[in-house]
Amino acid sequence: MNIELYIQSGIVESYVLGLATPMEREEFEELMPHYPELRVILSDFEYQLELFAIDNEEPPPPGLREKIEARLPETPAVRRGNGGKGHYQRQSGTSYLHVDASSNHIRVHKIWKTLFIVVFILAKILLVTAIYYFLEYRHARGDIRQLQEQRAVNEEGKQN
Repeated sequence: MNIELYIQSGIVESYVLGLATPMEREEFEELMPHYPELRVILSDFEYQLELFAIDNEEPPPPGLREKIEARLPETPAVRRGNGGKGHYQRQSGTSYLHVDASSNHIRVHKIWKTLFIVVFILAKILLVTAIYYFLEYRHARGDIRQLQEQRAVNEEGKQN
């Protein structure tokens, strides 16, 4: 194998930047113990890349650190409640039920249960209302059809 051509193919750069395919990465890692020049070039490219990053770094905007630190107290921290058993509790007072990892159930905030029940009941009420109005509509159509038939009979009787 011509190691110089292999290096010139850009495999070292692809490997370091994470652009190499799994097969290329595996091949490169297998060749490194047999070709010490690969390790030297790999180390050199990593060093050059680090120098490039240092030379071209952009400082964060002024005041960014203060903004982040100001928002940290707002983020909810999760703490264990009840001595580590039962449920998790946030600083804001909301709590989550603890479910063992071996369970087939998922952990859901308590408000979702209530919200689901309310939505379920509203759906049932809307379903009953829709059925009621559908039956009323069918009844009214039947009445209209019956009146139209009577009208047609009355008009035939007047014409004779």
